[in-house]
Amino acid sequence: MRYRLMLLLALAAMPLGCARRAEPSKAQLARQLAGIQPGEERDMGGGVSMKMHRLQAAQPLGDGWHLATSTEGAFSVELPLSFNDFRTRAQTTDRVELRTHTVGAKTPGLLAWTATCMVRRDGRLGPSAPAPAPEKVELQGTPPRAHVRHLEHDDAACVLVVEAQGADPLPAEADRLRFLRSFKRTGQPVW
Repeated sequence: MRYRLMLLLALAAMPLGCARRAEPSKAQLARQLAGIQPGEERDMGGGVSMKMHRLQAAQPLGDGWHLATSTEGAFSVELPLSFNDFRTRAQTTDRVELRTHTVGAKTPGLLAWTATCMVRRDGRLGPSAPAPAPEKVELQGTPPRAHVRHLEHDDAACVLVVEAQGADPLPAEADRLRFLRSFKRTGQPVW
């Protein structure tokens, strides 16, 4: 379910200083997000809220792919299908607002493509403001079920994931690389 991924991405912000909370069930998430409309913000519980910017957005590039530009996150990626664009926000344990900006899509066979950037209101990556880590790309699972690219900037931690969550296999290498290499910063995130 695409909404579970949304919450999981919000919970991925935990290493950046958010208090850890129990993860809601799929049924709870479905109820909380049922009928959400673009522009609407909903309380997800535990101090996390989500704002849906666009559902099944399309910005065709002319070859079947789309340019997915985050409404508030100041980044873009290329995706092979229409996409959702949303933002979550929560308060960190050191009382700084943390936002995760996400664009992503999922096939009916559960092949998920997701790009997320996490930013703190104070512009740091965490309470102790560590230096950005070097970029890394990794395979996850045996056999590999996901390809992940981690990027850290002075003010944002970003992750791009293409993951086979169901019946669909991982896409061809050319498509994975196109997605993983297409990430571009487009300015500063909206507060």
